[in-house]
Amino acid sequence: MKSLVGVEVLQQLGIDYVRDASTLGALSEGALRYLFNNGELISLDKDDVLFRLGDCADSFHVVLQGSVRLVKPRHDGSSAHIRDYTFGHEIGFVAMIGLHGRVGDVLANEPSYLLRVSCGLFDALHNEMPNDFGILLLNLSREMSRRLRDADNRLADAGVDDWSVAH
Repeated sequence: MKSLVGVEVLQQLGIDYVRDASTLGALSEGALRYLFNNGELISLDKDDVLFRLGDCADSFHVVLQGSVRLVKPRHDGSSAHIRDYTFGHEIGFVAMIGLHGRVGDVLANEPSYLLRVSCGLFDALHNEMPNDFGILLLNLSREMSRRLRDADNRLADAGVDDWSVAH
């Protein structure tokens, strides 16, 4: 894992490209510059670890290029590949906002760039740019909603009639 210079990454990718990321969509140019100037830009090589099960969830990440995978442990000691996160997706917001540790390991599938938004930066955006913060929160909420719907669909497709009993 390597740290990058945010303003250089933003210049390289371009504002329009970054705005196409679902998590960052509809944010003002000023807010995007603020996030890239104050956030941490991370470069991962294939199989680099972004975070591990139990790590402190003091941030979330937005995939700018490449993809990462979430792997969660099972009760029998094996692991399950839960999902891949690709361009525009965020990873880690649920744990951050839920105030619990990371629920699995996240590893790069390929060379990838991610923007790390810490709790402090999230709060600072709220204070400095409340309208953009509201848009970001709406984008994050939409992504959580889509994941919940996907999880429900997977349970239904797996033939689970009563999740509380199967659990």
